Amino acid sequence: MKPTMKDVAERAGVSKSTVSQYLNKRYSYMSAATRKKIEQAIEELGYYPNQIAKSLKQKNTHVIAFVCATLTSRFSLELVASIEKYFQAEHYSVIIASTDDDPEKERDLIQSFLARQVDGLIVFPTKENFDFYQRLQQRQVPLVFVDRFLAGIDIPSVLLDNKQAGYTATKALLDHGHRQIAIMTFPVGDHITTRVERIDGYQAAFKEAAVKAPADNVISCMPEQVDQELTALMQRTTPPTALVATNDVLLEQTLMWVREHHVQIPQQLSLVGIDDVSFARLFDPEITTLAQPVQKIGIKAATLLLAIIADAKPTAAKVYRYAPQMTNRNSIKTL
Repeated sequence: MKPTMKDVAERAGVSKSTVSQYLNKRYSYMSAATRKKIEQAIEELGYYPNQIAKSLKQKNTHVIAFVCATLTSRFSLELVASIEKYFQAEHYSVIIASTDDDPEKERDLIQSFLARQVDGLIVFPTKENFDFYQRLQQRQVPLVFVDRFLAGIDIPSVLLDNKQAGYTATKALLDHGHRQIAIMTFPVGDHITTRVERIDGYQAAFKEAAVKAPADNVISCMPEQVDQELTALMQRTTPPTALVATNDVLLEQTLMWVREHHVQIPQQLSLVGIDDVSFARLFDPEITTLAQPVQKIGIKAATLLLAIIADAKPTAAKVYRYAPQMTNRNSIKTL
């Protein structure tokens, strides 16, 4: 049979309440000798507290759910790492799941986590679940959005200044004399914040330069379609001289296409990527990129969620945006 708290108390020669005080790290009126006896009894018996029963009693589980769009993106993986590290220091566990931007899967996962009584959630939201999130907000479920936000709903959101990222990447190319500039994103039909706003920034840079942005140079596709889309793009009568890849996955696919088709960077195609990843520096030539402050985004989201959990009251929602940091390398040709 599994050892109980009573068994530990008997082995250590103390009361159950003293063992309980020890397990809850309340040592104020406990001698070092008593702590040592309880510690030895726990180790000898192989005793583990019943966390479920403890959580029901204390009305918290010390478990957070992180629901992201994908775990194939380096951005997502770095974000998970920063959030998990933060919560581990606060003695919380983190459950991680991905939705593939499927609204139904997203909703089902969140409902499942809430049924398990997680203390709060950090989520990459989709617009299709607006009503669902509104209901969660009305129920005062501790919730923070990352990477995206939903206009019209009072849930704190932490993300990159995506419009600034699209603008900065495009302006760098315009400043080097490029006019035929393409931009590649994941499909924009689902109105994901990062995709729409980065295109907005791209168009804003053209507008500021008093240059017309070619409508057919906005390419929206999935990673497996990059080869086909870029091949068709470069076979046009007037192909683009430059490209903005709006995330790490698309940049990686673009560099694979470049190598396979022997396209010279930047002689044939200048390139800027949003998301600073190691392979951008390892490629020859090194690729100019805009970095997201992933650690800051993760820590801010975690800090906000912990504050909401501790306060247990609605907080004034706010959108926190972080500026991208551009690193100029060797992938832009001056025309």
